[in-house]
Amino acid sequence: MTAFDHLFIFVIAIVYPIVSLFSYRRLLARVAEGEKVERTDLYNSTMISHWCLFAVALVLWAYSGRAWSDLGFGLSLDVSFAVAVLLALAGVVALYGQRRHFMHAGQAGRDKFRAQVGDLGIFLPRNGNELGRFYGLSLTAGIVEEVLWRGFMIWYLSLFMPIWAAAVISSIGFGVAHAYQGIRNVPQITLVGAVFALLFVLSGSVWLPMIMHAAVDMVQGRLAYDVVSNSDGNHTPSNDTPAAASA
Repeated sequence: MTAFDHLFIFVIAIVYPIVSLFSYRRLLARVAEGEKVERTDLYNSTMISHWCLFAVALVLWAYSGRAWSDLGFGLSLDVSFAVAVLLALAGVVALYGQRRHFMHAGQAGRDKFRAQVGDLGIFLPRNGNELGRFYGLSLTAGIVEEVLWRGFMIWYLSLFMPIWAAAVISSIGFGVAHAYQGIRNVPQITLVGAVFALLFVLSGSVWLPMIMHAAVDMVQGRLAYDVVSNSDGNHTPSNDTPAAASA
């Protein structure tokens, strides 16, 4: 372990979440003032910042001469991996069931979804072009955040504590890092992070958490798009950024 590892963990766990929080607050203020915000630009900037962190992580890892399997890029087809696969499949079924629940609950279901996302609705896709770009963002988040929060973070913490404790702390950190999505959502995000951590520990790799993470984000994006499209009565809603109360 080097000083660069400590610095990188500090950036992941402290600096980047704080920057994200203040950036999101500024976004809300701009929207409240009536400014139009292009969601595709938001997606692009987020993807760029994520991939930059990803590149730094890989360069740091390669420079240190560590085994890539320690970062989670290995794959061992054993019983634990099979259990992780079954859990991931169960998660996919649950995601599909959640989407069906909201879409078949009529206006009440759509209103419930809008209430759950709150101000975050500003960031969710409202037309086909935005949805496609959001899928790219979802894939980016699945790859980058799993390598950072499960691969790198758990490796780092496990040097000081048992791996189960490292997984718990990384999950809590993951939830807190997404506090910009609303304090009330932190427990749920932490729980989702814990599921990703469980998949990582069981499978010994980031591949399953990557797939699951991307799937969760894609389903949420698609659900947001469907809710807006059904509310507007078509699949080509306005490009105008909505006010937080109606997002």
